[in-house]
Amino acid sequence: MTERLPPLPHAAYAWHYETAPRWADSDIYGHVNNVTYLSYFDTAMNIALVEHGALDLSASASAPIGLVVQNGAQFFREITFPASLSVGVRIEAIGRTSLTWGFGLFDLGAGACAARGRIVHVYVDRASRRPTPLTAELRHCAEALFRDPANDTEETS
Repeated sequence: MTERLPPLPHAAYAWHYETAPRWADSDIYGHVNNVTYLSYFDTAMNIALVEHGALDLSASASAPIGLVVQNGAQFFREITFPASLSVGVRIEAIGRTSLTWGFGLFDLGAGACAARGRIVHVYVDRASRRPTPLTAELRHCAEALFRDPANDTEETS
């Protein structure tokens, strides 16, 4: 993420996952460690995939898997323990073999976007690890979660 992204409102995201920081997520400075934000994004993304029928976690699964080829976050406000959080999830771009995921981390107590993140997944064959076209399930999930970044309006606080 090279450009500076503004905080977005809760409604900019198609799907939401509620979570809370653990005591162990806090660093020596008393706030949730930056790397933990990426963990929140990754967890929300995978739960969204499961709930939309696009990720089979069984041992016999044969569908493509998503490999992270890029990720990052921009921070707007600190989060401290305890807190109630919501991770907003959306798809920002749909490629032939890839999805660009967008995230907003919201501190529900403060009612504000604390961070934005992005993960780019390239979907590959499980055995060969070569890129493969999105399955019908992945495309359906992507279309359900898609929000065009061109339509973004900044959060007003």
